[in-house]
Amino acid sequence: MTRMIAIAVGALLVGVLAGFLWWGTTANRLRDEIRALQNQQVEADAQFKAKLKKTEEELQSERERRARLELVISQGRK
Repeated sequence: MTRMIAIAVGALLVGVLAGFLWWGTTANRLRDEIRALQNQQVEADAQFKAKLKKTEEELQSERERRARLELVISQGRK
């Protein structure tokens, strides 16, 4: 009888330990996925800011070109 109780307690401890380890691997996997998503977000933000800056520079260039053209046109009408 004592032997059965010892085996049951041992099996229970092994089960609890296995469950704890399994839970730990799941938590680590989820943490790694979150870090990967955060890194992707940082990269996407950097790419977006670079594209935005390029577009703003192109817009400024077009505004300057338009101003020069308007100046040439207005001088021709005088």
